[in-house]
Amino acid sequence: MTKTEMDIRLTKIFSAAAIAQATPDKRAVCRQLKQFDREARAQGLFALAGEASQMRWQLVAELQQTRAAEVSHGSV
Repeated sequence: MTKTEMDIRLTKIFSAAAIAQATPDKRAVCRQLKQFDREARAQGLFALAGEASQMRWQLVAELQQTRAAEVSHGSV
């Protein structure tokens, strides 16, 4: 894939991340971002890989906060 194609793909994943509200959806986006990160690094597109990694860790933090809130309220 070219850099432009990878950039477009990352934009689509970011859009999915913005829309994702349910926990399973966020986890699915995290998996997509992790895969994208691997592929971008393999192609030497380190800036795009860094953006994907940063977004992934933001989603992971959101998931951890949600989990902590559920545990503290006895939902789990």
